[in-house]
Amino acid sequence: MDEVEDRPDLHVIDIFMMSVKCGNCGTYQTVVGFKKHPDKNVYTYECANDICDPNMTRTIVEVPKQFDNSTKRAEELPYYRGEDEEESNL
Repeated sequence: MDEVEDRPDLHVIDIFMMSVKCGNCGTYQTVVGFKKHPDKNVYTYECANDICDPNMTRTIVEVPKQFDNSTKRAEELPYYRGEDEEESNL
């Protein structure tokens, strides 16, 4: 087997290929929020059931921007509000 060269430029995180399982109810959580920050993107996961209280079981995943391969797709989903929309709602 050929030795694979380490390629840091290919190291990415695809948030939509990850599974986040709730420690309370045992079901998989769904992405319900996305926010862009200067150095990272933040994804919010919650259980899609009536068993768990989101305030207790919500999962926050922070991904450094340089490794995030999911930004474009996350911006297309209904829960994302762009920076312009967020500023006008303040």
